[in-house]
Amino acid sequence: MKNLSSLFGKDNLDEIVFANRNKAYGAYAIRNNYSSDLTKAVVIGVAFFASLSVVPLVLSAFAEKIIPQAPPVEVPIDLIPVETPDIHKSVPVAVVPPNVKTVVSNEYTPVREVKKESTLPTVEDIKGAAVSTETKGGEETTIAYVPPVVTTGPPAATYSTPVKPVNPDEVFSTATVDVAADFKGGIDAFRQKVAQNFDTESIDKSGMVSGVITFVVERDGSISNLKITGSDSDFNAEAARTVKSIKTKWTPAQLKGKAVRSSFRMPITMKIE
Repeated sequence: MKNLSSLFGKDNLDEIVFANRNKAYGAYAIRNNYSSDLTKAVVIGVAFFASLSVVPLVLSAFAEKIIPQAPPVEVPIDLIPVETPDIHKSVPVAVVPPNVKTVVSNEYTPVREVKKESTLPTVEDIKGAAVSTETKGGEETTIAYVPPVVTTGPPAATYSTPVKPVNPDEVFSTATVDVAADFKGGIDAFRQKVAQNFDTESIDKSGMVSGVITFVVERDGSISNLKITGSDSDFNAEAARTVKSIKTKWTPAQLKGKAVRSSFRMPITMKIE
């Protein structure tokens, strides 16, 4: 059986299929323009891929060519030797040549016992003479003569800021003294003595109880003005009794080399079971 398209042709076949139908419908236009649309698509596709292959060639034609740089030229430098100037060391010159006229320099220093002093040199003696330990004749020189400074009377007293005396009754804090007060063996030894002598059975309470111990270390190492601050009165009383029972004296604080009164503060906490 032969194909209908070979008998009637493509256009005739479309006419037969769409006979008595609405040819304005899109399917008729697509089938009727299929061959021309396919040809256009093939031409556009070939042109697109051809342009992709040509673009790199065009870009390479317009790209800047890298010009190789010439190697750096070495310019010879002639080094000209420079003569080093001779550095002459200064030679010490004798202050007073042996054959130069000299004059003695008398300096006066106040002393308790007045001794006989030599007379001052005259203007004629000073003229053309150099200062020395003796006055003698000789050739005149241009060495400058500096007359001695003559001082009369006692030396001027130097002023010093008056030192405020230390008040023996004043209580100093730890931050204001030169050396803080200390217990024999250190503060830890004092804490240990308090803990060893503390009677917890006198306190009708269990758990952690705390307070703050404050007192003054006197100049002889004893303590005074003992105060215990805390929330439990029984604990405060027992802490005060315990501190008073410690007979070991403190080393007092030092200020300007003297023993002074100083304050001391120590928190204390006990666990009562």
